[in-house]
Amino acid sequence: MTERRTIGIVSLALIIGLFAGSFATYALMQWTARIPTTATLKLVGVGVYKDINFTVPVTQIDWGVLEPGQNVNFSAYIKNLSNVPITLTMYTESWTPANASSFISLSWDYSGKQINVSGSIPITFTLTIAPTTVGLTTFSFIIVIVGSG
Repeated sequence: MTERRTIGIVSLALIIGLFAGSFATYALMQWTARIPTTATLKLVGVGVYKDINFTVPVTQIDWGVLEPGQNVNFSAYIKNLSNVPITLTMYTESWTPANASSFISLSWDYSGKQINVSGSIPITFTLTIAPTTVGLTTFSFIIVIVGSG
């Protein structure tokens, strides 16, 4: 809502309140920041897929338009592409801008369970935007998932 519209609505509410015999007027002010994002996946020994049949690989996650204080989930399936049982580790790198990692974090619900050869697990990534986020309009980073065995 633009400032002009906000003033018009408050003025209209005041006029309606005066005609209705009410002398109290309340206005709600709200500011919203939307943060468009993208993340790229770098995979070692694993495949990450959008579907349980492993036909649609995840090569990039578009988190959409985000707001400070918001948590967003992305569900996928991770498959062991190596020839030994593996456990997974995940980290992020190449944040742009570099200070974005001070306001944004990525976690997942992986329990540390070993994944057998050709085995898979469902996984949910959670992107958390700090409520104190300021000065960011866009950001990007790389998610690195490593299978070790």
